[in-house]
Amino acid sequence: MVQTLLQLTVKDILQRPLFRKAEAIASEEALKRKVRWVHIMEVTQVGHLLNGNELILSTGIGWHDNEELSLSFLQQLIDSGASGLCIELGTYTKQPLERMKELAIQENFPLIFFHEEVRYIDITQDLHAYFIHQHHKMVSDLESLSTQLNQLLLSGKGLQSLLKLLHQTTHSQVAFFPFGAEAQFVPTMPKAKADAFYEKWIYGEIFQLPKAKSKLAHRPILALEHLFADLLLYADQELSEFQILALDRFATAIAQEMMRTKYMEEKTRYKQNLWVTDWLNGKHTGQEIRDYMLSIKPSMKLGQTIVCLFDIVSSAESSKDYEDLLLQKQMIARALFEGEGFYLIPTVVHGQIVFILLDQLPAMPCKERISRAIQRLQKSEANQETILFSPMFGIGKTLSDPSRVKESYVTAQETIEIQKDTRLFASPFYHDQHVNKVILKMKQTGLLESFIDEYIGKLIHYDREKNGQLLKTLKVYLALCGSKQDTAKELFIVRQTLYHRLDKIAALLGDDYMHPHKRIAIELALHGYEYINGAIV
Repeated sequence: MVQTLLQLTVKDILQRPLFRKAEAIASEEALKRKVRWVHIMEVTQVGHLLNGNELILSTGIGWHDNEELSLSFLQQLIDSGASGLCIELGTYTKQPLERMKELAIQENFPLIFFHEEVRYIDITQDLHAYFIHQHHKMVSDLESLSTQLNQLLLSGKGLQSLLKLLHQTTHSQVAFFPFGAEAQFVPTMPKAKADAFYEKWIYGEIFQLPKAKSKLAHRPILALEHLFADLLLYADQELSEFQILALDRFATAIAQEMMRTKYMEEKTRYKQNLWVTDWLNGKHTGQEIRDYMLSIKPSMKLGQTIVCLFDIVSSAESSKDYEDLLLQKQMIARALFEGEGFYLIPTVVHGQIVFILLDQLPAMPCKERISRAIQRLQKSEANQETILFSPMFGIGKTLSDPSRVKESYVTAQETIEIQKDTRLFASPFYHDQHVNKVILKMKQTGLLESFIDEYIGKLIHYDREKNGQLLKTLKVYLALCGSKQDTAKELFIVRQTLYHRLDKIAALLGDDYMHPHKRIAIELALHGYEYINGAIV
């Protein structure tokens, strides 16, 4: 097991041979300051020269007997995050340095005095050799850790073994927050404490704890450009560089393990397509559906069921990596829809991707949640070379009985057909199609064109021959409930012109064209005309 956990502190440095005769003015807290480098510094303007955690060696030649300058120098070191200041007392710096001591004690900053002449070159050589040795040891330990992780991944022992090894390697609290699943803690916590920790993480309160940033490290678990989980490392003291780098390696390993697991799950689900296809064709009873779904997830809510249907982009379907691409996209879609409260069952039927959505949050409106999930799904393909999902998709009826899922499937197909016919990317929800549902049925039975011709054919011919604007006038007039004043205003014409057009419409359609029953038929014919030819403008 790797052991590179300790960082060199001021207290550790005072134990080294060259510091045995040194005098330290420092509290226990000050002695715990981490030292990452040692540096000789005689200039008095130092704020921009330091990165933090340096132990500074000085003879005091820069400030000499100027007390204010010495205090300014010390304050700059404190503000820059230096680890401590070593001063050789003698030629350039005479005692007492009472005000420097007061400031150092006040700021919990270590002051180290050499009462005899010392060779700073020996100190820097000694400590730099130590730092370099530690760095090489850390690199070696990280390589050893990578080997362990690879062996663990190949052993197939699962996610829990990785989390345990992370704890053993870093001696820190490990918290794992998978998207849409229960959090895991290693070592385990009492439920009340774990719940409190989880809440602090979710609401960001943990980052507001004193010095939490240095004691805490977080890594998102990303795969296929999607967030699957969050990994958190939390310690009682500042995390070392090794612990942070180890966390990076574990985050990658955990992402690989989750991908492997989810890939195998999708493979299994892919083999279940036949059962799902039979379900879409209405071949399963309600009890068979219930038994099957509860065997997959005992806590499943079987209520609101919706089918979402996508056309597959033809270039993706002919790709040699099509099956792998499909599995990847299904994994992403599952995570997105689960995040919105749906259990997703995917399949492919006749060149279309079918998502059966079982709503686990039936008290919340589903339309907005479905729309958000689809927008994110489409966004996930924005910069990819191969696009799988066509922008043309349909969402069928929302049904309370899963055994009637065929109705939602058929209505999702009809929604896509409506969009293809109208070339209007209107709402993809069947629920919003209204009159288009009737027009589609008329088209499918071959009655639509004759119906349009029967009720508004004369207006169509008149407009084609004389550009009379009668169709548009009638459309606006009916939409405004027969208000002549509002219609003239909407069309930007004078009332006299409108009266002339209405007289012509009456002559062509009959004086009874505003009779309720006939008016409904005429409005349907207008919608049918726009369905075939586009909006009347």
